[in-house]
Amino acid sequence: MTRDQKLIGVFATLFVLTAGVVGAEVVREAPLPPVPTILRDVPTGPDGRLSIQLFGDTMLGGEFPLLIQQRQQGPDWPFDAVRSHLAGADYVIAAAEAPISDHVEPWDPSSASVFVSGPEAAAVMARAGVDALSLATDHAFDTGPVGLADTMRHADMAGVSTFGAGPDLPRAEQPLMLRTEFGTIGIVGMGESFGHRAGAISPGTMVLSPEAVQRGADLARAAGADWVVAVVHWGDSYQPVAPRQRYWAEVFATAGYDLVVGSGPHYVQPIEVIGSMPVLYSVGNFVYGTNGRYQQLGIPGFGLSAGFELSRDAPPRLAVRCVAADNRAVEFQPRPCNPAETLAFLPTLNAELEVQGGLAVLRCGTCFAKPDEE
Repeated sequence: MTRDQKLIGVFATLFVLTAGVVGAEVVREAPLPPVPTILRDVPTGPDGRLSIQLFGDTMLGGEFPLLIQQRQQGPDWPFDAVRSHLAGADYVIAAAEAPISDHVEPWDPSSASVFVSGPEAAAVMARAGVDALSLATDHAFDTGPVGLADTMRHADMAGVSTFGAGPDLPRAEQPLMLRTEFGTIGIVGMGESFGHRAGAISPGTMVLSPEAVQRGADLARAAGADWVVAVVHWGDSYQPVAPRQRYWAEVFATAGYDLVVGSGPHYVQPIEVIGSMPVLYSVGNFVYGTNGRYQQLGIPGFGLSAGFELSRDAPPRLAVRCVAADNRAVEFQPRPCNPAETLAFLPTLNAELEVQGGLAVLRCGTCFAKPDEE
């Protein structure tokens, strides 16, 4: 090999190495693609405080259609007694416990219970003040992919956002991002395995797994969340907190969530704090179309709204409110608890709850600090 050939080889090698280094720098510095999310802006009210209210199982099927007809009421009647309660929130999220559809054929004919809310249910909820629905529930797939698609379509037409389920996994795992003047709240919906897990190209719900829990937090943080809230459907109907609920609560805490709000058991379970993360294991029922088993089992017939509240002049806080939800007592029209009910019930959920008028505030000085404030 001549001297010139050797020099050409050396320069060629240097060029390849240099191009590789430059290319690597370009790859590292290139902006990442935006994280797909459901983004909503939430303005602050005139009082300078912003309240995100999360309610439990909500379903306008069951007994409601017949009752509305018998009592000659309009379709909005089930919400009438809680309408003022909802009006005090800047954004309201509920757990959808039935498809919103006129498709009533069960996806699983052997299922013991199949619920369906009529297509008008989405507009009824919207008029009552519901802004978003978690679809990661055990009844979301009662009428299969048709019912799930109808639910999302009717909700979208009514201006109600949906999360926690979808036509495929990429849509089901999208966090609901609430952008406020105080920061951004990422809401992640998922639940236990109900036999209809969303897949890469198949419809279903977001199902609990350690990987899904961590990915939910990562997606929300990557999209700019200052706080990450999990809305979870889990547990056993009318039963105490199950060991698996506490297991998953630890998984959420390890993944860096700021708050977990559960539904599914149909009655209120205790509130605990893991590290600095409050866990409301179950906020019970909200507007729900069955009698319930409260009196039969001798358990309190209440539900909760969990308020994540932000303010210009105070740190974030968790405030819970009580809803009388035993349909045998309230005749299928839930109402805010009266002062005596509030004072008697809410402190039983956690010793650190301090009743202030019609609500109870959780005393937790380390909760809800932004990452750069910790």
